[in-house]
Amino acid sequence: MDWGNGSDLISAACNAVMAGVAVYAAANAKDWLSPKLNERKFKFADELIDQFCKLQQESFYLHSDVKQLINTEPDEQHDEAKFSLLWEELLQRETTYRKNIINLRTAMERMDLWGLQPINGRHFIKIIESHLSLTYTIRDALSVGSEEIFLKLPVCFDFDIRISEKYRTVRASHNNIIKHYSELFTD
Repeated sequence: MDWGNGSDLISAACNAVMAGVAVYAAANAKDWLSPKLNERKFKFADELIDQFCKLQQESFYLHSDVKQLINTEPDEQHDEAKFSLLWEELLQRETTYRKNIINLRTAMERMDLWGLQPINGRHFIKIIESHLSLTYTIRDALSVGSEEIFLKLPVCFDFDIRISEKYRTVRASHNNIIKHYSELFTD
């Protein structure tokens, strides 16, 4: 009986050992992979909560700045060019805020890819809808423009009330959901 040369025997033995290691790794992969997936899920959920908190903060500052701007008396506007630049800056911030809302909604839709489900998904949807409603109202208020301020003071008062109402809705929807992480998502 011919067993071949020594290098063939060593190669066959190494292949057998490698096959054994592969079978062992496959059998224990679930134990290794599961904690890694759970870690990624937690990280994704944590980033999502962080996005919600940042969005809430962004809405607060934008809401405050827009209210202050649209309620500026014509005598207090001083430099018309500077006032107009500030108006344009707030328009840009509103656009960025709306993009962040849409990005958050997209991230919420990606949750299924990670196998995550919010315990009460309608709360999350309500937050996103309230932010969108606020941004549309702010956009309406700023679309009036910074020129001819005397003609739009009554309009600004109307927008001031509408923006305040929309912001209260944003705050209320966030307050419904601020809980410990473990209470927000299920695997």
